[in-house]
Amino acid sequence: MMTTGGRRPSGMNTFTGQVFEVLERFVVSPWNVLKVECGWRGVDPLRLDEKALENLLPKVRAHVARMTDDDNADEVEGALRRLLPSTSPAQGLTIEFDV
Repeated sequence: MMTTGGRRPSGMNTFTGQVFEVLERFVVSPWNVLKVECGWRGVDPLRLDEKALENLLPKVRAHVARMTDDDNADEVEGALRRLLPSTSPAQGLTIEFDV
């Protein structure tokens, strides 16, 4: 099992680094959260992409809730969702109708 001695692991792709930065704002051991949740699902924690995060998000949220509290888990989920591309192309658009 790969450990980092409390340091940021080397070799992360850019997206994993962004996920790590979000997690380190809310939990003491962000690498352990990534390593455990990815490991159980056969995902390389150093090579996350948007699809992998989307699939991991409910489990990461639950893990953070267990480690801290539901408020932190809600904030982590929101921050991680902001890293994902928008799933709705109309999001943020205002549509006006003449009636």
